[in-house]
Amino acid sequence: MENSIIGQLSTSSSQETSEPKMCWICLCTDDDNDDYENNREWVSPCKCRYSSRWVHQGCVLRWIDEKLKENFNFKAHCPQCRTQYIVQDEVNYLALLLNILDRTANRIYPYLTAGIKVTALYWSAASYGILTIIQVMGKREAIMMMENTNPCILFLVLPTIPVSLIFGKLMNWGENLMLFIWRFTSQLPLLRIIMPSILYEPVNSSRNRQQVFSIVIPATTLCAALLLPTSAVTVGNLLFHNCSYSSLQKTLLGGLVYIAVKGAIRIYQRQQNLIRKKTLKVIEYPITDDENN
Repeated sequence: MENSIIGQLSTSSSQETSEPKMCWICLCTDDDNDDYENNREWVSPCKCRYSSRWVHQGCVLRWIDEKLKENFNFKAHCPQCRTQYIVQDEVNYLALLLNILDRTANRIYPYLTAGIKVTALYWSAASYGILTIIQVMGKREAIMMMENTNPCILFLVLPTIPVSLIFGKLMNWGENLMLFIWRFTSQLPLLRIIMPSILYEPVNSSRNRQQVFSIVIPATTLCAALLLPTSAVTVGNLLFHNCSYSSLQKTLLGGLVYIAVKGAIRIYQRQQNLIRKKTLKVIEYPITDDENN
C-alpha cells in the first residue's frame, strides 16, 4: 500500500517536472533565452500545480518589491491559490530599523512640507500686514497701537490685510458702475452727453451680466492689490502734504482719490474700447478705372 502511494507521488512529481515551465509574470518558458542570469533560476513558491506554479526568481522578487512600494504591509502570496510565500531573508535589525524610519519619514514629509508652506505663507501675510500698518499710520502711531492691542487679535487680523486687499481688487466694480450708467443714461440728460447713444444696450443683455468676483488672479491684479497701500500713501502725501491731517487721514484720502481716478480712467478706457468695437467694420475695396480695364 505504501509502495503504491509512493509510486503515485513519484509519478506525479516526475510528470510536473517534465512539463514545460512558464513564468506567470513574464510569460517566458524554459526554452526562451534571457539576458538576465537571475531570471533563469526557477522556483515553485506556492501550492499551484503543473506549469502555473513556476516563476522566475528575479521576476517574483521584483513583483514583491513593487507590491511593497504600493503597500508596506503587503504579505507576498500567490494571486491564484493565495498561498503565502516563504521569503528567506538575512535580517539586519539595524538596517531594518533604518528602513522603517525612512518609510515613516516618507509618510510624514508631505504633511510637514504642507505645514511649512502654510506657516511661511502666514508669516509673509502677517509681515505684510505689519508693514502696511506702519506705512499707513506712521511708525510711532503704529507701534503704539500694536503694543496696546491683544497679541491674539494681532495674529488674527494682520494676515487678513493682504487677503482683504486681494479680494477687494477682484471685485469688478468698474463693470458694475458702467452697467449702472447704461441703465440710467436714457433718463438723465447729462449722462446722455457723456455716454454716446451707440452704447445703449438692453439691461438684461447677456453681455452686461458681469461677475461680482474674478475667478483668475493674474499677476497684475495681485501686484495692484498689494501696492494699493503704497499708492494711497504716496498720493496722500503729494496732495495733502501741507494739511494738518494725520498720516492715517492722508492715506485714506489719498486712497480714495487714487481709486476714483484710476476707476474713472478704466471706465473711460472700457467705454472707448466698446465704441471702437461697435463702430468697427470692413468697407468695400475701391476699384479704380485701371483695374476695371
